[in-house]
Amino acid sequence: MEFEHATLREIKQQGIVWKELLDSLDKKKEEISEFLASINADNRKIIFTGAGTSEFVGNVLLLNTGDNFRSIATTDIVENPELYLHKDEKVLLVSFARSGNSPESLAAVELANQIVEDIAHLAITCSEKGKLAQQMTGKEKSYVWLTPKASDDEGFAMTSSFTCMLLSGLYIFGKIDKAELKEMMYTAIEEINKNEENFKNHVDELIKLDVERIVYLGSGPLRALSEEATLKCLELSAGKLGVFYNSPLSFRHGPKSIINDKTAVIMMLSNKEYTRKYEIDLLKEMYTENSKKYLICLDAKNDKEVKENTNYYITLDNEKFSKYPEIINAFVYIYFAQLFAYNKSLRFGFNPDNPCPTGEVNRVVKGVNIYPYGK
Repeated sequence: MEFEHATLREIKQQGIVWKELLDSLDKKKEEISEFLASINADNRKIIFTGAGTSEFVGNVLLLNTGDNFRSIATTDIVENPELYLHKDEKVLLVSFARSGNSPESLAAVELANQIVEDIAHLAITCSEKGKLAQQMTGKEKSYVWLTPKASDDEGFAMTSSFTCMLLSGLYIFGKIDKAELKEMMYTAIEEINKNEENFKNHVDELIKLDVERIVYLGSGPLRALSEEATLKCLELSAGKLGVFYNSPLSFRHGPKSIINDKTAVIMMLSNKEYTRKYEIDLLKEMYTENSKKYLICLDAKNDKEVKENTNYYITLDNEKFSKYPEIINAFVYIYFAQLFAYNKSLRFGFNPDNPCPTGEVNRVVKGVNIYPYGK
């Protein structure tokens, strides 16, 4: 199938690429396990790191791992290495990177090597030709995991690269049994395929709304996913949309001030009944307020109460899916968010593959000076 833009192709290919990735992970799972055992990973602090969307991979993953995991942006490590890297700690640095050429990604690895006496590395990247993969391949206490070639997105915004790195991290480090994860992901793919027309119809409506601000809300890992969803809107609209993310409960504590009559609030609902009570409370509050806004909900189940308190209800209507961990919902929800951002970009008259042709922002960040570090 021919696509007008690489970005749309890369969004639409995700189900196929996820299957390819899962097959590759299954074939290499013993090799990956042997590497982790060889560095005694269970007794290390494990730091997920990356910049931008690559950072958000670790943020989404974090609540589905163990107590010895952290997610810290490469940009934070490079600015203040002594706050995050300590000589006497045993560390596994897990670097997420689409290209592997971002200056901060490479600098974070070098700083870890410089500061931490017992350091190990795992690069999860989409490009075998990138500097990160090239520099780490064959090194002691290092392993490079390459996602499928198709996930090395050509477009400006990271789409399939994000989900493939997220799925890789979930498979390698997540709490979900690997066979169960594969079954859940196949169900997620089925949901995307089944809802293509449903998603398209809603996106076609939503991009016509007269909005200048987008707020994504989610709880737990879906709060972290909200940050990635807002970034897609920001990037692909070239900053024309003001964006914000938060959790439903936290949103009341000041950030709710962002709402005006040109605001769309998109809530990604949890599968947990306890958590949903708080989410639905906020939804009902916003729906009955006098101020005009657009309320949009993404949900795995079909909930009458939610439907009655929102303007646009996008439901998968799948009880089985609604019992999965929310991180599985994330793959479907971000697919919708990517489609929305792509089509909103077109609506503004931009080229989604390069929404900022003047070069203020780029596919691989430019203009970063890396300075020598020494105490």
